[in-house]
Amino acid sequence: MTTEEKILQAAEDEMLERGFEGARMRSISEKAEINKGLLHYYFKSKEALLIKVFQKTFREIFGSLEEVFQSDAPLFEKVELAVDKYSDFLIKYPRLPLFIITEMNRNPEKHMMRMRKAGVNPPFGSLVAELEENKKSGLIRKDFASEQFIMNMMGLILFPLIAKPMIMFMNDMTQAEYKTLITNRKKEVTAILIKDIKAN
Repeated sequence: MTTEEKILQAAEDEMLERGFEGARMRSISEKAEINKGLLHYYFKSKEALLIKVFQKTFREIFGSLEEVFQSDAPLFEKVELAVDKYSDFLIKYPRLPLFIITEMNRNPEKHMMRMRKAGVNPPFGSLVAELEENKKSGLIRKDFASEQFIMNMMGLILFPLIAKPMIMFMNDMTQAEYKTLITNRKKEVTAILIKDIKAN
């Protein structure tokens, strides 16, 4: 692992644990096992670090989803693959959704500016185009709004991860049981999404 990679990993851990405001450059340098001077050589500010973290994390998931949506797979297979990849990404980064929501609520304009600086481009345009095309072919129902599909997919996957403590408490679950629930949920979410848009 290069020095920059170590810094980014440390910054990601620090920011997801403490939030942007609570994160400290000194703590990041300690986690990366480098001195603070070297950290500032690579990244002049915490802001620059956050933008780089956004580039790393969002390009990982958006690139993966774009690959799915641009493939020649049938629409419903794409839905299944997208749910699988998005779920796995959020399982890998369980603290990311709450961090993004917190930052977005704290300062929406600044958060969107950071996303634009990071070159984050949501990959859903090609999916929306395919959904609209399949309305014409009769595969999916004509009265369905494509934007609703994207919100449904994100919400169905995101909520159980954001609300993990509540779900475990309500269902009296162990960590192992919760992990099994989330893994099995991929098929459940896929079935819900396809059933909702499929023409009768």
